[in-house]
Amino acid sequence: MSAGAAAGRLVHQRQSETDVTFHLKDEQREIVAAIKRFASEDKVLNATSFRDDDLSQFSPEKWRRCSETGLLALPIPKAYGGLGESMLTTALAIKTLSRHCTDEGMVFSICAHLSTCMIPLLTHGTEAQKLEYLPRLAAGELIGGNGSTESEAGSDLSSMRVRIRATDGGYRVDGAKLYVTNGPIASVLILYARHPDGIKYADVSAFIVETDQPGVKVGQVWDKMGLRTSPLSEIVLEDYFVPKAKLLGRERRGLATFNESMLWERIIMPAYHLGSMEQQFNVALERCRTRRQYGERLIQFQGISDKLVAMKRNIDTSAALLHHVCAKHDEVGVSMAEASMLKLHVSSAKIENSLDAVQIFGASGYMKSNIVEKQLRDSIAATIYSGTSEIQRKIIVEEMAEYE
Repeated sequence: MSAGAAAGRLVHQRQSETDVTFHLKDEQREIVAAIKRFASEDKVLNATSFRDDDLSQFSPEKWRRCSETGLLALPIPKAYGGLGESMLTTALAIKTLSRHCTDEGMVFSICAHLSTCMIPLLTHGTEAQKLEYLPRLAAGELIGGNGSTESEAGSDLSSMRVRIRATDGGYRVDGAKLYVTNGPIASVLILYARHPDGIKYADVSAFIVETDQPGVKVGQVWDKMGLRTSPLSEIVLEDYFVPKAKLLGRERRGLATFNESMLWERIIMPAYHLGSMEQQFNVALERCRTRRQYGERLIQFQGISDKLVAMKRNIDTSAALLHHVCAKHDEVGVSMAEASMLKLHVSSAKIENSLDAVQIFGASGYMKSNIVEKQLRDSIAATIYSGTSEIQRKIIVEEMAEYE
């Protein structure tokens, strides 16, 4: 048997749902099954993915339908309108949605909503803040995001130039935040700004910003390469008044709030990546099983079968690492370096698989009518958002340096 034929046999069966490899509780299986039914059978979710991508158009109707599944409520305690589920359950649900949804921008917006707005509120909000915002965010009635990036401050929040000045009853904020996911559609943002008289790494505060208030406006809206259905914009603050009641967490301790958000984002985003990789693999595998050249199916050619094996390797290792990190998070907690390792591995794997999928399809894979072309564009930012791969490596190495 040739190496190509052997590899073809290895990947002959369609990629199964990765979660069945692991021991899940019945409730987790039920949630995954419910999300799969919704994403596979809903008549709206996948109907306009190419059109919406071409128009850079966010769909409120898709958002509403996803919200009705309870997906946004999964990690939030029942006392605040949620379902009280674990990180693992939430990640599996996100992965399943992404596996069956061709609108990656919608999945990306959901991940940003969960990790950058809801989780900071849950972990650092006062009881009053949680009761005011979390039920409506969990129901999808409000859309959340965060404002952290600036022109001179990406991953380094200590270099932010958006400043806070104390005033009667609260604070005044001036400046602009860049690349705010969900910015044009967000109702609530978690915004980070610096005090002018603080010490580096101990002078950042986090605030709850309602975007319909005076002094807040949407600035530039960017036209992106990929994830085009997830809107991205500048948020401009002009003498914006923040009441003390909207301070999130302790004053000058905003980095702790931000880091909790990043920990979640660096786990939830890989769950989305994994689902999209599974979807993509099945598309590529079907192509290789049905397309013929020189009288042979593509899967019989070693150069092609090697790509399929590499894609499946990336999927299986990503799934194992995701499950390990989520389970450990739920049991004893994980370090930022562990979350960064997950994000580093899966985001790189997503780009590698997307390039291989386009190569498998050849010229047709380069056409905008082909799903793998869109998947490649959607994948490119994976190693940039939530901290670049270079930042993830820095975090991992810094933890290594602390080992005795």
